[in-house]
Amino acid sequence: MTFRKTAIAALAALSPLFAEFLLGDQYLAGPPEAGRQLAMFAMFVTLYGAGAVLIREVARRMNRGWPTIVTLALAYGVAEEGLLTQTLFNPHYLGLDLLKPAYIPWLGVGGQWTVYVVTLHVVWSIATPIAIAEAFFGRTPWLHRPGLWAWSVVLVIGCAATFFVSYQMGHFLAAPTQLIGAFLVAAGLVFAALRLTATPKPVRGKSWLGFVVGLLASTAFQVVMKTGFLPPWPTVAVMLALEAAVVAYASRVRPPAISLAAGAAVTYGWVGLLTAVDAGLAATVEQSLLVAGTLVLVVAACSRRGTPQCS
Repeated sequence: MTFRKTAIAALAALSPLFAEFLLGDQYLAGPPEAGRQLAMFAMFVTLYGAGAVLIREVARRMNRGWPTIVTLALAYGVAEEGLLTQTLFNPHYLGLDLLKPAYIPWLGVGGQWTVYVVTLHVVWSIATPIAIAEAFFGRTPWLHRPGLWAWSVVLVIGCAATFFVSYQMGHFLAAPTQLIGAFLVAAGLVFAALRLTATPKPVRGKSWLGFVVGLLASTAFQVVMKTGFLPPWPTVAVMLALEAAVVAYASRVRPPAISLAAGAAVTYGWVGLLTAVDAGLAATVEQSLLVAGTLVLVVAACSRRGTPQCS
């Protein structure tokens, strides 16, 4: 019981830690106070943490592997950005012009932002924390039925809080057709994930190569988005090509999931540091400590003898 509780708590904490703090999003408005950071973290646990716990639990209780986890994570990303924060449809979210690059008028979305932000959730909010947690605690289910219901309630609370906070920031509400469309896409992805019948397969790829692939692909993904050296639609094409290449590599070679996750974690580290540097010395010091702690955690996860031998 203690083992399972520790595993669940670890994943529930890792997901928001990666999704918002390692990325440096808490510094977008300047270095916040410690109390505000803790409040942000607590709210994010109810959203990211509960989402990651439930996605992993559903997949592992059904004896499914990473295709199911990734598809459920994709549904999560669409739901959060399309239904809760609604950044997929808000042209002025946080005062930014997110939808202009590769704008698709008949959908009312920005192709570049949609691919980018949904990928962030799939790779960093959900998949990477799950891979790290399972490196320490294994693939077996961690929750009993009452726990599933409890974490489902936590997720509902997190969704409601996220919607309320986002709405208060600009009182934006997407068109009904957009909200219905986002809901149908997310529901369709959940249905597809639950219909997947592929069971986990033995790992056979080299860990060091998986790390290199994860690091290079995620770094290229972030660089092509943040530098803007390509026009919007070529940027979208490159990001999708990188994702397809990683999926093909993972499917064919089957490296340990933790190796790809380690590469992605290192990438988020330098991205978050750049954001913190712009916010000042205090933010840079704090973020440096966070990155250092993450590196220690990743190295420990990669060196665990009990790292799952199935993907």
